[in-house]
Amino acid sequence: MSKEYTCNDCQKCAPFDVFKGTCEHSQQRVLLEASALGCISFARKNQCKFCQQYCVKSGTEFVGQCQEKMVYPTLIACEKFQPL
Repeated sequence: MSKEYTCNDCQKCAPFDVFKGTCEHSQQRVLLEASALGCISFARKNQCKFCQQYCVKSGTEFVGQCQEKMVYPTLIACEKFQPL
């Protein structure tokens, strides 16, 4: 993995609150912001932040833009998803 991914970026992570989740591969609790580096079962979610059409606008801290619409980077991507 060339980018620093977190457990929350993985398809196998099932969040149950804002900070923690369960790894469906290892069946263990994980912190959502923990590094996924070295995880052998990591499978990246199709989220807006991993789409070619997503861009961060200056002056916005937690939202980006996709085709003139404001979106959160962690939303599950739409049918027009184009991986980076």
